[in-house]
Amino acid sequence: MRVEITKRIMMAALAGTCLGGMTVPVWADDADDENGTNVLEEVIVTATKRATKLMDTPIAISAFTDENLNKLGIKNVKDLNNLVPNMSIMIDVESNAPIITMRGVRSANTTEWGDPAVGVHFDGIYSPRPQGALALMFDIERAEVLRGPQGTLFGRNSTVGSVNVISKKPDFDAVSGKLQVEYGRWNQRSVKAVLNVPVTDTFAVRAAAVIEKRDSNLEGFWDPNQWDQRYLQEMGLKFEPTDSAVGPATNDVNNRSFFYDQLYTPIPVADKSKFYNNINNYALRLSAYWQPTEDFSWLLTGEHYRDDSAGGLNPRDCERIKDRPADVNGGSCTDIWGTEDNFVTYVNIPGKNDMTLNSVRSHLVWGVTEGIQLVYNAGYQSQERAGQIDLDQGFYFWDQMLKWVDTDYDSWSHEVQLQSTGEGKLQWIAGYFNFKEDNAMNGQYHGAMGGVSLWLQPKRTIESEAFFAQGTYELTEKLFLTAGARYTKDVKQDQGGRNYGCWSPECYTDVAWAEVWGYIDWSRPLDEQIENTGAVRANLNALPSDYYDYPNAAFAIDSTNDVKEDWSKVTWRIGLDYDLSDDTMIYGYVANGYKGGGIGDVLIRQSDGERFDTSYDGETVITYELGIKTKAMDGKMNLRANAFYSDYKNQQFTQMTTYDVIDIFEVDPDTGLPVAAQQELRTFLTRNAANSKIMGVELEMEWNAWENGHIGGYVTFMDTDISADYTKRWATEPGQVFKDYDEASQDLTKPWFRNLRGNDLAYSPSFSFTMNISHDFNLENGGRITPFLNVHYESSSYVSIDNTDKWELDPSVLNEGIDLDIYSDKRAAWALANFNLKYTAADDVWFLEAYVNNLTNADVNWWQGYAGTTPVAAKARRTYGMRAGVEF
Repeated sequence: MRVEITKRIMMAALAGTCLGGMTVPVWADDADDENGTNVLEEVIVTATKRATKLMDTPIAISAFTDENLNKLGIKNVKDLNNLVPNMSIMIDVESNAPIITMRGVRSANTTEWGDPAVGVHFDGIYSPRPQGALALMFDIERAEVLRGPQGTLFGRNSTVGSVNVISKKPDFDAVSGKLQVEYGRWNQRSVKAVLNVPVTDTFAVRAAAVIEKRDSNLEGFWDPNQWDQRYLQEMGLKFEPTDSAVGPATNDVNNRSFFYDQLYTPIPVADKSKFYNNINNYALRLSAYWQPTEDFSWLLTGEHYRDDSAGGLNPRDCERIKDRPADVNGGSCTDIWGTEDNFVTYVNIPGKNDMTLNSVRSHLVWGVTEGIQLVYNAGYQSQERAGQIDLDQGFYFWDQMLKWVDTDYDSWSHEVQLQSTGEGKLQWIAGYFNFKEDNAMNGQYHGAMGGVSLWLQPKRTIESEAFFAQGTYELTEKLFLTAGARYTKDVKQDQGGRNYGCWSPECYTDVAWAEVWGYIDWSRPLDEQIENTGAVRANLNALPSDYYDYPNAAFAIDSTNDVKEDWSKVTWRIGLDYDLSDDTMIYGYVANGYKGGGIGDVLIRQSDGERFDTSYDGETVITYELGIKTKAMDGKMNLRANAFYSDYKNQQFTQMTTYDVIDIFEVDPDTGLPVAAQQELRTFLTRNAANSKIMGVELEMEWNAWENGHIGGYVTFMDTDISADYTKRWATEPGQVFKDYDEASQDLTKPWFRNLRGNDLAYSPSFSFTMNISHDFNLENGGRITPFLNVHYESSSYVSIDNTDKWELDPSVLNEGIDLDIYSDKRAAWALANFNLKYTAADDVWFLEAYVNNLTNADVNWWQGYAGTTPVAAKARRTYGMRAGVEF
């Protein structure tokens, strides 16, 4: 018969706000502890919204304690990258948002309309905006990562899994606290502090705080040779004229020359604490816990998080640049910058990421009767953010930036649950969930050599409600049946949203841009054709940097975005689990998942005046999974294995989409006469592009292999496949790659189109492996020294669904000198190692620890892409430092 959870553990779990994916402390069997048999501790989780042992829970789960996370240098959710089977995380630097990929599925739409494929929860409360996952993880009880659809109990946007971060609640035992300090590479400093105060036997409060700062890990230069000099002028920088300047904007690409005569010397960044890729944040949390009786408890938590950094920047990737011919796209890093150093960058827009998150979370548990319990979870989160980023780093002449003047996201969530308690044959839970998000934003894209696109969205709302129920019935002493269902309805609406364009001479400058761009023959030096570009640049740089933050009278309204759509779906789950013995359980389930549809900005086709539908439908998945969990070697080893198969329909991909083709006239530079041409109008949109099939195997192990020694880790195998026809255009600089490229052509037989059916999904390696090894060397003084080694390896994978090395292209369709490897979206196989050495004093009163992350300084691209034709990447960097802590 299945081992039941004791009342002591059950009450600790429930009182600890468990019923939202919460986790309780690790509990070890007292007899094993006393006998010193080196058994593994029992981990209690509430992934099914009731307290169960991890090894008895029929779901694929990975769990991390605060000590584990600290040892691995985990500061927030994004740092969990590659610590969980088949999960990787990258950062979208344009929106400063993490993109979580799990089992091959991700969502690259980080806007207010986009929904993640992996739900993120804090203390059981859903965090709707992906930026919320960057809130610091400190003083936590545990982080749980659930893999597979969680749509029945966790609801919206958990088609492939969910992440739950559980903070430590106040306890009634004694006044206690801890202090930890850290110093590392690039002048990284952090301080963490915790204080727990029991006010009475039934009421306690807990305060926790963390602050972290770090200088930039880039060698930065302010570059006056790019078109927009306004921000550098406002910084008070002095421009020194020169005859030559090393920097991306000073080199020709296809005869790309300056639109002005004077060059300036790039200016080294003096204050690296305020430059891109720095860290400057802090967080505060205050919790109050009241448990007047065994049947009633209430936990109230307030949290404030502040990030005042310069934001992230993905610098050049010299390894991918080095073989490209100089006459095609600029040559190697040495050709352009005089060095192969990846981490040197030239910008003219200072970075900014001014973000504040305020959260209030409430968890109330009430034993209504002896067999029924009521749980009410409520949460409020406010996110305010302003930011800007240099999109091009001078890699191409358009000189582009993205700017968030102001964004304000407010969300409210409520969940009421009724569930059974006790040890009856039927254990059930039923509930109602209600969520609302109210968003307002003002942002702009600025191409300094072209104009401004500005969007004002004063009221974008998302509403979701759901009813759910799930039960587990004991068919026999060893066989259990679980079934559940959830009905969800989502409504998304934009009220009063407007997109503005600022491209005319009346709006942008007093020199008509048509006179600048209309007569350019890109095969001839620009200074032979254009006389007035210097005046255009001077007019722009005479304006304040906030001039285009709000529309003026000359701005044209490109679209009115008043739109409303709704979607609904029933999700379900059915499973069986069987106890082969007291130590071994097998399980299987079939479940579906659902991610809601969305709407976008209204687009009006210029060719016929008709509206282009930017909405998209919900994404669905059915997953089949078989698993086994077993204890071996007298409790010294835990093994977990599972195999899964997922079938996705209407999968959402964010891609560049053509929404119109218009007739235009271009000026023939040889004759000066207008000639007819066509222009394709495109924008990034989320579409229901294709279906996919995903299958894999995940193996996890924890083993106390010898006295005071531990080995743990995982091995994964995965195969992903786009399983429906999906034709897509070559993504990177098709005009540079293909001979006779026609941007307006929609002829799918052209070589720059390809059916991607059969391609791999992004960030989906076929094999990955992680191993953790540690050993405690006990000293005579009662202290111990613990070395810890973490190693991760994964096979090659793609960073997009294009899989460019699978395109079979005849050399005759390519422009001369093109090497397709330059444009590859394939990431090579890689390995990474981290090492810690920790001394812990007797009775665990204080510790001192040294660490090195990326021990071998491996060249690993967490993400890779392009800025124009220049390969860029977010690379792993070696970091090292010391941390020390004391507890009382």
